Amino acid sequence: MIVYPVRRSITPFMWFTAALLSIYIITMAFFWWFALPTLLDLQIMAALLGAGVAVVGVTGFVAYRLRYIYRIPRVGTVVLVGYLLAAGLILIIVWVAASLLFIHSYDALLITILMLFASGVVASIGYMQSAAITEKLASLTGAAEALAMGRYHVRVEIDDNDELSRLAEVFNAMAAKLEAADRKERQLDRLRRDLTAWIGYDLRVPLLSSRTMVESIAEGLVSDPDMFDRYLRIARRDINALSDLIDDLYDLAQLDVAGIRLERSPAHIDELIEMTVDSLRHAAEQKNITLTCRCDPNIPPIPIDVRQISRVLNNLVGDALQRLPKGGSVKLNAYPTRNGALIEITDTFEGLRPEDAATIFKLFFGEEDVRSQANETVRLRLALADAVIRAHGSQIRPQRLGTQGLRLVFALTQDGANVSPGVRGM
Repeated sequence: MIVYPVRRSITPFMWFTAALLSIYIITMAFFWWFALPTLLDLQIMAALLGAGVAVVGVTGFVAYRLRYIYRIPRVGTVVLVGYLLAAGLILIIVWVAASLLFIHSYDALLITILMLFASGVVASIGYMQSAAITEKLASLTGAAEALAMGRYHVRVEIDDNDELSRLAEVFNAMAAKLEAADRKERQLDRLRRDLTAWIGYDLRVPLLSSRTMVESIAEGLVSDPDMFDRYLRIARRDINALSDLIDDLYDLAQLDVAGIRLERSPAHIDELIEMTVDSLRHAAEQKNITLTCRCDPNIPPIPIDVRQISRVLNNLVGDALQRLPKGGSVKLNAYPTRNGALIEITDTFEGLRPEDAATIFKLFFGEEDVRSQANETVRLRLALADAVIRAHGSQIRPQRLGTQGLRLVFALTQDGANVSPGVRGM
């Protein structure tokens, strides 16, 4: 913890002493030049003003260096006491000078009354100044107390140009950073909870399936050789799914520790798309889903991480195949842009209910929308795919196609710049 103590410099007191001496010299010069006093009057005035300067200097030293005046609990009261001390000292000096230098007691009484009036005016001005300072400090104190209670949305409004206004600006900037940090922390907490739910979901399904197959074989419930081989294939498939999940978790851990490391090399996106469709065609045929692709021949080679982008395409298309019922269709298309390509994954089928469309669309909800989908399961691989695309300088954006499906689109550029996925070609 770094503590910034209050610096008690001697410089302000030196300036205070210099100001008192300057006032003393100037006042004596005016008195000698304009009043043309006798030598006795000049000596009396010099002694009186010297004594006043000494009293004020000693009082100021005690109040500033020994900080007696600052033991008062309110800053406004400190300012008011300072004004009252100044007015009282001036009143005493004027009263003594009038008693010694004026011949008529009436004149001395008159000047004393006028100075009493002036002291009252000074005290009133001091009260107004102290009240203004107190109001500003009360506003800052209230906001600081609210901030300490966790209400990071509080702000202070001081429309002046003094140091307290600057302090209010710094306070507001600090509150804004704390609010952003708190919002980020809440988002990370929510993401951690969601990640735990996603991992549990992806682990539970293949683990339960493989355990059921293995227990059936171990307990001798399967005697038919064909059924025995079928159970083994299912168990092997589930084990492979668990292995892939472990790999995804490792990649996510790498992203969290050091960020994703891209090994870019120029690649033809049409080759990756064809490889993705060929690898998933059998899974699509098993569910009677039409899987097609189309690539524009004018797409230039793009510097990308081939392994990571291939994983993204497999994750997105594979998730669409897993999500759709029988009879649907998945299209994987690529279009040229000004400096790269636009990748589009569209899944549609007839008879999609509005609530189903809403569930599908929530797969890529943003920060504010995630709050309303606490019971929805977001695929772990989709989160990994989005992280890879963000590392390439783009972002996966979802677009609902009415009640007929979902369109996922992202851009890949030659320079890694962020391109809006909503524009195709030139």
